[in-house]
Formats: sequence, structure tokens, C-alpha cells
Amino acid sequence: MRYLAFLLLLLSQQSGFAQTTYQKFQWQARPTIQKVSKEFENEAAVYMIDERINEYIVEKDGLYFYHTVHKIVHINNDKGIENFNKIYLPSGEGVTMVDVKARTILPDGKIIELDKQNIKDLKEDDNEYKIFAMDGLTKGCDVEYYFTLRQEPSFFGREVIGSGLPVAKARFELITPAFLLFETKSFNQLPESKLSEEQEKRHHIIEDQNIAGMEEEGYSMYRASLKRVEFKLCYNKSRDPKNRLFTWNELAKKLHDIYTGINDKEKKKVRELLEETGAQGTDVQKATAIENYLKKNFITREDIPGDDSEDLIKVIKVKMASTKAMGKLFVTLFKEAGINFQIVLAGDRSDYLVDRNFENWNATKNFLLYLPSAKKFLAPTEMQYRYPWIPPTWAATNGLFCVTTTIGDFTTAVAEVKPIAMEDPALSFVNLDVTLRMEKEDTLVLGVKQLYGGYAASNYRLPFNFMPADQQRDILKQMVKFGTNSENILSHSFENKEMESDPYKPFVINATVKSANLVEKAGDKLLVKIGELIGEQSQLYDEKERKTDIDVSFPHVLERSITFTLPEGYQPKNLSDLVISEVYKENDKETMGFSCNYTINGRELKITIRETYNRVIYPKAQYSQFKKVINAAADFNKVVLVLAKA
Repeated sequence: MRYLAFLLLLLSQQSGFAQTTYQKFQWQARPTIQKVSKEFENEAAVYMIDERINEYIVEKDGLYFYHTVHKIVHINNDKGIENFNKIYLPSGEGVTMVDVKARTILPDGKIIELDKQNIKDLKEDDNEYKIFAMDGLTKGCDVEYYFTLRQEPSFFGREVIGSGLPVAKARFELITPAFLLFETKSFNQLPESKLSEEQEKRHHIIEDQNIAGMEEEGYSMYRASLKRVEFKLCYNKSRDPKNRLFTWNELAKKLHDIYTGINDKEKKKVRELLEETGAQGTDVQKATAIENYLKKNFITREDIPGDDSEDLIKVIKVKMASTKAMGKLFVTLFKEAGINFQIVLAGDRSDYLVDRNFENWNATKNFLLYLPSAKKFLAPTEMQYRYPWIPPTWAATNGLFCVTTTIGDFTTAVAEVKPIAMEDPALSFVNLDVTLRMEKEDTLVLGVKQLYGGYAASNYRLPFNFMPADQQRDILKQMVKFGTNSENILSHSFENKEMESDPYKPFVINATVKSANLVEKAGDKLLVKIGELIGEQSQLYDEKERKTDIDVSFPHVLERSITFTLPEGYQPKNLSDLVISEVYKENDKETMGFSCNYTINGRELKITIRETYNRVIYPKAQYSQFKKVINAAADFNKVVLVLAKA
């Protein structure tokens, strides 16, 4: 990026573009208390002003990016005070804080200015911040602050406008030299920008108002639902005003060059490694052999230091790789093995996606490999996933496919933006098969079989392969306790525990458990908490209007079978509580549902439950049906079977 910035600087100088200074923010010298509308007066706090100014500036030594944020927050209650008594500002390597001010404006007009000496540096979870306390906060006061950061430029950007609090007035401005043509795109009902040009600068401006606070809803992708604007550099008028920059095709070509460019020494080492993997057979067989070998014998980390962190000779020697180096190792091995594959870059449904018509390279952060012969994917850097399972939020959306093409002796790649398909819903499940019998009138003995398939299996199998034995025991206890309410495990065994197991066979936990917590005696009756065997269930009883579509992460099926040997001399009295049906169809095909029924044969009571979600995303208009399905499972969880003496 610095090299590109330098080129842009040279080109700007050739076109006579002069050095400039950034647009320094100035706040009002004598502020007055903001007036909150009735619509927002019951909120904890309200962003009365939320202003973002992003400016690209040509300076003596290159092009720089200045980012200014200005906010005025009106505090309505104690919760608002708690939320804003400390202000966190972004920081980190390559970021310079060139200006910062803050003040509290009290209802009586008194102003308390921030003493910059009180700004402290803070590091949490590998993120760096600057933090300061706001003094004198009280109900009805305003908190106002702004800051400006200077950093090296990226030619892609994003501003998220919405949050959990409402915004009375929002303003976004992108200022660029006139010779650099940026485009913007708005999402989630944010207005599109308006463009103006003056004094050799271009201004993209968006204004919006009365933006309701967005609470995080269950079964939703919160960040992806917030209002936002994205921007990117598209043309350089001083070079070639008709040549679009940073296209998907350009990214595909760069990826091909990065991931296939290795020297002869590296290639020799890769060929030796290929022999160790034992890869042979079809494309799928070779790809899975390589994946299993690398993920079993190599460590992938984000923070590998050193200029040689992508040197494949070093990577193979130390068996440790950065995510980029691991991707390169996969690609090189696939090429040497003669596998037909394509590099794919994916977004993530939980935040930002690849847009066919707006080439924001920042959205392509997840690396996949695609096998055209099988039409399936694998995720090289995700240790818990094995072909064909990938992180589910990377699928059910578009990806950037880098399709190799050869012209004469020259090989490169071109881009195709197309869907990353989900696997069949029937292959992903969390199933349960339980048998139970009374040992005493206060104790049950249970045979528990938990089956995890598809996308679900990946995360459940992970701890039993990579965690220490004592932690594995703790996790096993919690998983068994989820449905039995007991950690008294008499015996247990696993099936297909290894990460290298057949990806289409379920991971299975078998356990024999003794539980005294699922049965109670009430006079001459026994109360068996039969519903608790499926574990605690989500509940959706809110009456608020749904604001976002429903995302279940991945389509899946849950089948539970409960076989109860009734104790001698007792008969069930409320079998009708075991009959539940909330099933929804479109065009005679089930889209979601929860159904439960039973059969009884002598002393054997068999309960069968089926819960299905055959789609990834349901429109918010179907939220009432979705709630009924979710709550049906929660209702069964509360069922207590009453056994009375015959």
C-alpha cells in the first residue's frame, strides 16, 4: 500500500496537484444542552450527533488517511452514565492521534473539559486503546468528544453508523483529492452518498436522522444488520481515468501470483512433503490426505514474526505457519499433487460479505479451496474443520472464485463471484438416543447416545482432540449433564472422535449415567422430568417487533428418541403432554418444525422428537412461526411425566 501511495503521489505531482492539510475539526465554543425527542427520551442515552470525516491528504512524503469522529451523547439515566463514564478510543501500531478533545456539558451550563494528561493507554485482548474518564456526569448532561487519527492509507473503508443506541443525526463525509475517484455504497437503508467537487477536492456526504437503536436479537447476525457505508478507490484520473482500479479480476490475479510463486528450493521441499502425506487417488482423496496431514502435524498462528515467515522451507522445517503461509503451503501441495482446485475468498454472514458489484477487498478475509470435481470446499487454516465442512457463516453467500486460465505460456486467474453452497441440511444434526429405567424410586439409570454430524460435529469433536485430558473430562461431564442433570458417569466411550474420521460419519458419545435429579416422589406418584433429557432450550417470548431476518447459522435436523421402561405398578397419566406439533411448509416442503409423539407397548414408552431448520435464513415476516417452533422445544423441555400407581 505504501508503494501504491507513493505512485499516486508522483502521479498527483505530475498533474500539478499541491500538498494539502487535513480539515481540522472545530466544535462549538459555547455548546448548549441537546434536546431529546420524545421518541428517544426513555433510552439510556442518545447520540445526538454522530459524525465521521474520512480524508485522504497528499503530504510531503506521501498520501495519508485522516479519520475524525465527533459525537455528542445526551445522558438520560444512570445506565447512560455507566455507559459513558469512560471513553475508549482506537489506537495501535501505525496510528497517530493528532487531535482529541472531550467535555461534559452539565444541565446548568457548566462545562468540564478533559485534561489530556488523564488519557491512558490500554491493551485488552490484543487490542490497543486510549482511555479517559468523563467527570461530572449526571442525568440530563451531554458528553461531547472528538478525535482525529492519522495513518497510512487503505483504499477501502467502512463506517458502521448504527449501534445499540439511537442516533438523532448522523453524518458521514469522505474527502479525497479530485484526481482520486472513490465510490461508496450504503447498506441496511442508509441513504446513498451525494457527491460534490470544489477546490480540487471531492466530497461524498451522507446524512441520516432518527436512527433507532438496534438491539442484538436472538438468531441474527447483529453487525451485518447495522447501517453502514463502504467506500473504495475506483479510478486515478491523473493516470488513466478509464482504467478501473482494485477490481475482482485484479485481486484474483494477485492471489494467483502470491500463492503460486515459489522458488525451486521451496518446490523441492514441497515435493518431499507431498510424499509424506501419502496423497494419491482422486482429487478428493488427495486433498483430504493433504489436509489431514497438515492439520495434524503443523500449527497455524496469526502472529508469526519475521520477514521469512512465508518461506516454505522454514515453514516445513519448524512445522509452524502463519495463516497466509499455510494457505500457500496447501496451494503448492495441491498443485504438485495435480489436484484441480480454485482459490476462493469468502466473507462472513456475521459481519461483511463479498458484493459482486462493489469490490471492497476488505470483505474477502476468509481463505478457502474449492474442488470443482466434487463441488465442495475445505478451509486450510481452520483446524477444527475437515473437508467438506467449513465455518458455516462463510457459506450461504457469495465468494470470490479465482479461476485459473492459461494464454500461451502465461498462466493467471480471473474472478468469478458466485455462491458458496451449504451442505445438505440432513447431514448436520445433534441427535439423541436415550434409554432410561428406574433403579430405585428416586434414581434413574440412563443409556445416553449423543450423535453430532456435519457442521455441528466440527466444534464438538475439537476439544477431545486438542485439549488436555483433565479438560476433556470436564467437557464430557458438561455435555452429558446437559440432558441428564448428573455428572455421575458410570462408563463412556467415543466413536469417530479423531479429526481424520470419515467426515460423513457422526461423532458419537456413549455414556451410562445414574441420575437422582430427574425424578421426584410426590405422595403415591412419581414425577419424571422427561423433558429435561433434551437439555435446556432457547425461548423466544418477546413481543417486540422483529427488526432483522432470522439466521440459524446452518440448516440442521435434531432427532431425539427416548425409550423409558416404566416401573412396575405405575402408569403414566399425562401422555397428551408428549404430543406437540409446530410444523411449517412452503409448496408442500417443510421449512421448519418441531414435532413430538409417543407410542406405548406394554411397559415400554417410546417418545420420538424431530426438530428441523431446512434453511439458513428466514425472513423476519416468518418470525412468529419461528418463535412457535423454538418455543415448542422449550415447552417439551418443561414436560414432567406423572406416574401414578396402577
